[in-house]
Amino acid sequence: MDYSFRRDESTADGARRIAREQLERALLELAATSDVDQHVHSVRKRMKKLRGLLRLLEPSLGPEVFSRENACYRDAGRELAGPRRAAAVVGAYDGLLRPRPGLISDDARLALRDQLVAERDRLIAVMHGEDHARTVTDRLRGSLERLDGWPLEREGWSLLRGGFRRSYRSGRRAQARALREPTTEHLHEWRKFAKHHWYHVRLLERAWPDGMRALEHALEGLTEELGDDHDLDDLRLALIEHAPPEGLTAATTELLAAVEARRHELRASAFARGQHIYAERPRAATRRFGAHYAAWLAEPEGPSDDARDDD
Repeated sequence: MDYSFRRDESTADGARRIAREQLERALLELAATSDVDQHVHSVRKRMKKLRGLLRLLEPSLGPEVFSRENACYRDAGRELAGPRRAAAVVGAYDGLLRPRPGLISDDARLALRDQLVAERDRLIAVMHGEDHARTVTDRLRGSLERLDGWPLEREGWSLLRGGFRRSYRSGRRAQARALREPTTEHLHEWRKFAKHHWYHVRLLERAWPDGMRALEHALEGLTEELGDDHDLDDLRLALIEHAPPEGLTAATTELLAAVEARRHELRASAFARGQHIYAERPRAATRRFGAHYAAWLAEPEGPSDDARDDD
């Protein structure tokens, strides 16, 4: 699987190929009967990749097609969000305690973890009981059938330029809002646009592999830090949603303090990283990426046409 544009096809054909590959792989994963949590996680990642591609194509697709397909992928991801979110809370809990083995007693650690795992498993069962997978499958099959009708009439960077600039500008503004007022909501909004930018860089990787991969790495670090912050906030809510079991009040208090300390560390690192990633103004960044893309299209085919497989 190759989540990037290639020179042996037009940019419009490449966009359709990338979307088709993500949709077909998601449909296979939705049909799987084993490793359900992992497959749900993978399908949700594919929905984010598809939405990142749509953002890059937004002005070319037009408001009607963009809104329809974006809603399809957004709603598909939301159908699967419950169990995945609960699984992320368990992961956040484990990640918080792994470097802090003495923070709470072993008995308290296991008791609180059992509660979180029980909620995760309950939501997985609910998802299957309500046949969310079937609903998502039907939505994605519809999108696959509509794919050839996407109105992608431009070529080269002209097909991508408007969407790239709009998305980059939105990410830069979201970062500024989060810096002024670092609420969970503002940080989550910033992460969404940083994620789009990360996917755009991955889609354009072949244009300048060495430079793009360095930026990919920085964006991956940023989105992971912001994602970890959001998962820790979900863990915080899970810990205070219900009164802790008898004997676990002190352990819960210790955990909540550790959550806030870790979130402070993550935010400081994310803000420092983001200042480098979004240092350029939107017009300058768009011009630079467009120059790389045009130079790449003009090159003879060679090693730069190789890209990493991306499932």
